[in-house]
Amino acid sequence: MAGSMSSGYSDEEDGAMSAINVTPLVDVTLVLLIVFMITVPVIVGSARVKVDVPETTSVEPEPEQLPLVFALKQNDKLQITLYLNDNPIDDAGLKKMFGGSKLNKDQAVSLSADRGIPYGEVMKYIDLLESLGLKKLALDTRHVEQR
Repeated sequence: MAGSMSSGYSDEEDGAMSAINVTPLVDVTLVLLIVFMITVPVIVGSARVKVDVPETTSVEPEPEQLPLVFALKQNDKLQITLYLNDNPIDDAGLKKMFGGSKLNKDQAVSLSADRGIPYGEVMKYIDLLESLGLKKLALDTRHVEQR
């Protein structure tokens, strides 16, 4: 009695197919993607909702306040210079600029200082800015990855 063994690689079509053909699925998916890419901008662009908003003349919009950027830098002669938006400014000029004006209590202020400047000097400028009414102060630092 001889048994028949199948190697799995025959041209006979009596066995079940073991692999799924995904080519038609990919073709249909790409066609649908192209159709959506073409139709969505047309639908979104033409379906704008028209709203008749009320108008007012009694309330003026508040101007957007940009943060004040201060920097303390130390030169080669160990002199400390205060910069406002990359322009050097001294204590008298700072008091003149902000002393008489009414500042918004929520005015954002950013202060960065060189690493070598002593802590006491940085605190002197923080106190100066607070005395001028600039209370919302942020100290800039640099993030360093831990090893």
